[in-house]
Amino acid sequence: MKKVPKLPDAELDVMLTLWTLEQPVRTSCILTELQARRTWTASTLKVVLGRLVEKGLVEETRQGRFTLYRTLLSEEEYRRSETKHMLGRFYGNSVKKLVAALVQDEGLSGADIAELEDILRKAGKNL
Repeated sequence: MKKVPKLPDAELDVMLTLWTLEQPVRTSCILTELQARRTWTASTLKVVLGRLVEKGLVEETRQGRFTLYRTLLSEEEYRRSETKHMLGRFYGNSVKKLVAALVQDEGLSGADIAELEDILRKAGKNL
């Protein structure tokens, strides 16, 4: 997995929005979808998009008078990177410690536990 930078909240909100849209997408479409999380002007959005372009996470292309954007990083790649980082930082790379913390905090319902058991059973078959 390539090194994925940790994104500040503003950049992550833009990426979360981009991942939900058919791409390439115009700034106005991104802004419309983003309104649920942020009350930004188009110029603010363009600054954040520019940062994402500089980081190599978003591609910017011109089509006539419009600027179009397309993600170069999948949501799954970012989630995996963030999960790996969080697991290492807070749980010493121990999935067992993470699950134990969730159970202790009553963060898992019976349905969650059953789903995890099913995932682990399937993973065990693939080893």
